Amino acid sequence: MNKPALYHKSHSSVKEDAGQLLTKFAEKLQWRSDGGDHLLEIGCGPGDVSMGYLYPLMPENYGKLIFSDVSTKMLDFFEKNYDLPKKCHLKQIDIVGANSLPTDMLGQFDHVIPCLVLHWIPDNRTALENIFKLLRPEGGDCILIFFGYNNIFEANHIISSNPKWSQYIKNVNRFVSPLHHSQNPKETFCKMMENSGFCNISIELNQGIYYYDNFENFKENIIPVCGIFDFIPKSRHDEFLEDYFNVMAKTTAKKLGLPLKDSMYAVSSDMFVVYGQKRP
Repeated sequence: MNKPALYHKSHSSVKEDAGQLLTKFAEKLQWRSDGGDHLLEIGCGPGDVSMGYLYPLMPENYGKLIFSDVSTKMLDFFEKNYDLPKKCHLKQIDIVGANSLPTDMLGQFDHVIPCLVLHWIPDNRTALENIFKLLRPEGGDCILIFFGYNNIFEANHIISSNPKWSQYIKNVNRFVSPLHHSQNPKETFCKMMENSGFCNISIELNQGIYYYDNFENFKENIIPVCGIFDFIPKSRHDEFLEDYFNVMAKTTAKKLGLPLKDSMYAVSSDMFVVYGQKRP
């Protein structure tokens, strides 16, 4: 995820679905009666979901809103393309890096919201433990929106096993959601939430399929989120994409029981939206 301009213009339907789920689940957030809520977004990316859906949810008298991302390229794009409202700030944070959480941010937030980011973090357990640490000691809550299954992950897994491409792809688990192969992903994630100290957990799973009209449109939308593409030599990009898209079509057809011709240029997915409260 190092192409902010491409990612900003792509996947509008995915971002709209995520934004609507965020708006729906925001009704569960325990807003402070005296105002002054502090909210942290993890994985803000180029800022479109942040400014289009998250910021409008904030009460008028909120205290602080921090948009964070591990990528400085994403944060730079955000800063250049959006006028940050008063009391909003950008911050680089690695939610799973060793000793990466700024000590002055621990226990400082009423709400923490990672949107479309946990599926790129192999170590979900550490991410959840760190989210817990960022919430106020007296309690706070979080909304997490991410993919459990996505046939992009499936394609990454399959094509990395192909001798034709495996020589270029290292540590493919970085590009496959940790819940992708789980037999009961809702139960697995709920248990991780409980073990991290969260309570009053609710999980909703939304199955979706996103169609892109043609090869060029599909390519424009897939490249920004296909991490393994960056490891392929430029001279073989077209050859790789042809193989990759064929794998994606086959996985969509298999998962949804569709003819192959109806699965071209499609992304099938299971999107999770999770709410949890910190146990004081």
